[in-house]
Amino acid sequence: MRESPFFRAVETSVHGAGLPYGYAVTVWSTGAALIGEQGKASPGAIFLFAGGATAAYGTLKALTWNTEREAEKPLTRSPRPVRAGFLHVCAIGLAIAAALASAQLPGDAPWFLAPFFATLVYLSGSSVEVALVEGDG
Repeated sequence: MRESPFFRAVETSVHGAGLPYGYAVTVWSTGAALIGEQGKASPGAIFLFAGGATAAYGTLKALTWNTEREAEKPLTRSPRPVRAGFLHVCAIGLAIAAALASAQLPGDAPWFLAPFFATLVYLSGSSVEVALVEGDG
């Protein structure tokens, strides 16, 4: 039954969605943490939020600009799925913790810093499994 076209299609969907799904959970949780601590976002705060997440992504992109190539195995194709899942959940949890800590700051700074740090922590943390697999190979 698991060799059916349906289950192969589900596997393809799940493997393709892993990193974007984890990031979506991270971003939503970051926004919820900020609203919980700071209240409803003003239009300016919404732009700060988007800017923070974008700046973190750009920072990581700049740091990896000169790497020779991408990793051979993406996160969702790890030969150690339990470890990969555990590390992915840890990356989400640490990113949310970074967002919650940032949300405690006064003024509008949290609207930029929370998504900035959450993005850095999540994308870096979720890369640990990929690095471990690359090191084994």
